[in-house]
Amino acid sequence: MRRRFFWSLMAVAVVTLAVGGLTAALLVNRSVERSAREEFNRQAEATARLIENELQVPAAPGRRSVDLARLLQTVAIVGGHDYVEAALVGPMGVTTELGTDFVLLDQIPGGVDQVRGRVQFEADVDGRPVTAFALPVPAADRGSVVVAIGTDLELMPWRDVLVRFLWAIGLAALLAALLAGSLSRFLGRRLDGLRRAAVRLAGGDLTARAPVAGEPDEIAEVGAAFNDMGVQLEAARRREREFLASVGHDLRTPLTTIGGYAEALSEGKVDEEALTRVAGVIDREAGRLSRLVEDLMLLTRLEAREFSLRPEEVDVAGHLGGIVESFRGKAEAAGVALESDLDRLPPSMVDPDRLAQIVGNLIENALRCTPEGGRVTVGLRHEDGAAVVSVSDNGPGMEPEDLPHIFERLYVTQRYRPVRPEGSGLGLSIVRELAKAMGGTVAVDSLPGRGTTFEVRLPVG
Repeated sequence: MRRRFFWSLMAVAVVTLAVGGLTAALLVNRSVERSAREEFNRQAEATARLIENELQVPAAPGRRSVDLARLLQTVAIVGGHDYVEAALVGPMGVTTELGTDFVLLDQIPGGVDQVRGRVQFEADVDGRPVTAFALPVPAADRGSVVVAIGTDLELMPWRDVLVRFLWAIGLAALLAALLAGSLSRFLGRRLDGLRRAAVRLAGGDLTARAPVAGEPDEIAEVGAAFNDMGVQLEAARRREREFLASVGHDLRTPLTTIGGYAEALSEGKVDEEALTRVAGVIDREAGRLSRLVEDLMLLTRLEAREFSLRPEEVDVAGHLGGIVESFRGKAEAAGVALESDLDRLPPSMVDPDRLAQIVGNLIENALRCTPEGGRVTVGLRHEDGAAVVSVSDNGPGMEPEDLPHIFERLYVTQRYRPVRPEGSGLGLSIVRELAKAMGGTVAVDSLPGRGTTFEVRLPVG
């Protein structure tokens, strides 16, 4: 990357200078040519007027040519030209050369008598190229005076310009090389830190962090994003270890109980009177294992998006009423009042099975955390095009600092000891994933000693 950056910067610098220099030279050349044409036109017109005035002054026949030659020589000296020549083109097309030493008039394209406007041409004088202009100027009743002005100096000294231009490109290339080398080394050092951190992270070191000191530029932003990713991966790995440890403990406890009773049964240490109690314990622990395994499998499918939704037109209030009634016996056994406050909604397109899973998990969670004599209320209302399902209890509540974490796996069961500890501890994580899959959200409001309220907002149409 350093080499690409170096040569890219070099190419940009050289190409930019070349294009800019050539463009500037062409513009300057055009400006010089325009200025030269304007100046030649002005001096040609002035020369023609001087010649016209000279022709109006009486003079001896032999003297006229000498005076005109001296006049043209004076114009050449004053104007800084190498050649100034003139010819009189009469009304009948007769051409009379004025002065002496004519080299440009004979090389005018088409001849002197065919000049109708300003003509620029290249003449050859003793093997040297001469840039020349010819301009006809009306001379009253005498016809017109064609003035030819030439110089063997280049209007634009391209050779000198090219030499200086090449020197400028060389200097620019040298400066660009120094700058590109410095920048590539600077960027390379900063990217090397990010590369080393990425290699460490890929090797399993989740504590690897990229250096972000320096200017707050794009590289620093990438480094900060990389560090955020590292923090999240480290936290995910920690949660995974904690989760596996917790699940291992939750699996080991019922397995130990089942194994112990199974061993006692096989050795005949359980009398007939205790068989019913032992069978009940084994059944309860097996059910606990079954719920934990089912919840683990469901949560895995939810997080991997390996499940499907089957929305259909549902009477949400009626459906929730049926769910509440299915938990009536469990609530009465726990000594908890289970109430409902369900607004009627128009039939809505929802997945009834997933909705039952969400509300069932929330009710189970509320019943486990609500002491005997408490109350659990299931509510439903329509708000801003969404069905808002709430499950409230008047249990012990939770600390505000714990609320951002309660949807993490097993967090509630580890942080707060439920009144009734049965359950997998994964219910709230399943609720969050199901709500997200259905395009909804879940929120919680809780204070110590004032109970807890969960609200699930699901879009309905």
